[in-house]
Amino acid sequence: MAFRIVVVAAIVAAFGQVTLGGVVRVTESGLGCPDWPLCHGLVIPPFEVETLIEYSHRLSASLLSVFVVGVAVLASFRARKDRDRREVLVPALLAVGLVAVAAVLGGVTVLTELAWWVIVLHLAIAEALIAALIVAAVTGWDADEASKRSRLEGSLYRGRDAVTVYAAFGVLAVILFGSYMVGYGAGPACGTWPLCRGSLMPDGTAEALHMGHRFTVVVMTGLILGTIPAARTRRRSDPLVALSAVLLLAALGAQVLLGAITVWSGFAAEAKALHLSLATLVWIALITMAALIYLPRRFSAAPMPATARDGA
Repeated sequence: MAFRIVVVAAIVAAFGQVTLGGVVRVTESGLGCPDWPLCHGLVIPPFEVETLIEYSHRLSASLLSVFVVGVAVLASFRARKDRDRREVLVPALLAVGLVAVAAVLGGVTVLTELAWWVIVLHLAIAEALIAALIVAAVTGWDADEASKRSRLEGSLYRGRDAVTVYAAFGVLAVILFGSYMVGYGAGPACGTWPLCRGSLMPDGTAEALHMGHRFTVVVMTGLILGTIPAARTRRRSDPLVALSAVLLLAALGAQVLLGAITVWSGFAAEAKALHLSLATLVWIALITMAALIYLPRRFSAAPMPATARDGA
């Protein structure tokens, strides 16, 4: 039970950290604390809006680190007691490494005065951390050996299930491309939607980058829709996969709608921050689906074959 609570808290904290990072960026508060690890040379910074936004981001990172270390410690205890539980230790330790790298990159971001490539790399590490935590949660959720389930049929490189992996890479590419586009200053380049000033292929580098981001969203949407057949075939035998698919479609629909609203609202800061949050929710739902399909796990919520229940 302790592992479940801590790993869920870590995932929520990681999502909150990405959300706060988006708020920091859209409010241009990245240099609210111009030094690192202190803020204006102080442990308790001045009470200024930009400073407090940036400092809250750092504080949330500290809380996230505590949860991630807690996940690794609990996973280590499990691995010592049960050799069959060691698969959860690998993603837990990876999460510790990723949160350490993210902390260092947070400092580098400030010291380089918000260099775009550091911001993109920082976001990539944050999304990878969320994925590692989800994998740890899936592999280590239920310690009841009677409910252990074997790896589902399928190959990572072929078959209907493989599209979940491709879609995951597609979503990550869209998120990072969007971060680069904003860093380049191409976010407000196209003030209309779905076309850019009435054109599918507008002139100008900024406009091309903006439309390139929209094109990658179209490709990513196609990949995500391609995951639905695999989920449908499991809606009875593996309801958690079907549930993750429902959440994935809901997050995707909200994200596409918000993308349009962001443009129509004149790129309001609130819409831009929420845009990154919803993109991360899409990532969470998709990684959860892929992990449920491909990873061995223990979930008593899903029905087991009669032969397994009888001990055959």
